[in-house]
Amino acid sequence: MPDKKILLITGGSGYLGRHLTATAAKNFVVHTTHRTNSAQIIAGIPHKLDITDKSTVAALIDSLAPDAIIHTAAANPGCPEAAMMAINGDGSQNIAAAAARVGARLVHVSTDALHSGQNAPYADNAPPSPITPYGQSKAAAEAAVAKANPGAAIVRTPLIYGLQEMDRGTVGFAQRLQRGESLALFRDVIRQPVWVNTLIEALLKLAFDRSDFAGALNVAGRQTLSREAFGRRMLAWWGIDYHSQIGSASAAEMGLKMPLDLRLDIGRGEALLQMPFLGVDEVLNL
Repeated sequence: MPDKKILLITGGSGYLGRHLTATAAKNFVVHTTHRTNSAQIIAGIPHKLDITDKSTVAALIDSLAPDAIIHTAAANPGCPEAAMMAINGDGSQNIAAAAARVGARLVHVSTDALHSGQNAPYADNAPPSPITPYGQSKAAAEAAVAKANPGAAIVRTPLIYGLQEMDRGTVGFAQRLQRGESLALFRDVIRQPVWVNTLIEALLKLAFDRSDFAGALNVAGRQTLSREAFGRRMLAWWGIDYHSQIGSASAAEMGLKMPLDLRLDIGRGEALLQMPFLGVDEVLNL
């Protein structure tokens, strides 16, 4: 039998990283990185790594010589702006350059939040138009990856959720409700949440089956939902019943600087990968 291919997954302690490593470890030799929290890693061989340190990134990737790298590590919204730019921008550049040097296939995980929300639906190759520091840092990451590793695939994703572990957003909502706080969910923030299983399948196909694909690709659920509708669905699915504490709000009326309509065109992605990008209600009814 041929040797299993070697896959490096950055950000193995994060929500996507944990799910991805668990699935990938069934068929590949998986190595994964973490910055501080190795206890969150549930599969693969862990490596502590600061992706902003160019020399240590290069040393690890040189030593592993992976066939493919799926780069999920990132600083999330709410982090200090300097940290987001360093981790998302500089860190992604370091990963991309090291991958190119050893000839590893690179799949970079990006976000829909690098768009302004004013020109939806967005095509795969729509130029970034960020209006938040997080969006700016992820746009910088895409530019760095494309320059350092032109053959890389860049996957733009929306909110990620799963049915085995509560997603970060729903966890935050649930904690606030359980503390007795009221919750106002945005009815005018439009997204296409993606099931983590769908995203994992797409990432692995891009890493190995469609390693010829380069550039940006939208991978999102095919159901468009407001942040309010999605939040209510997920809270209900997890059995969190605090309806009297949940209200509706408008981000626009509140004057918040955030992208409102982040619908993505997913037709090309479904055709390329030959798989359906299931919507939330389809997933919840499986």
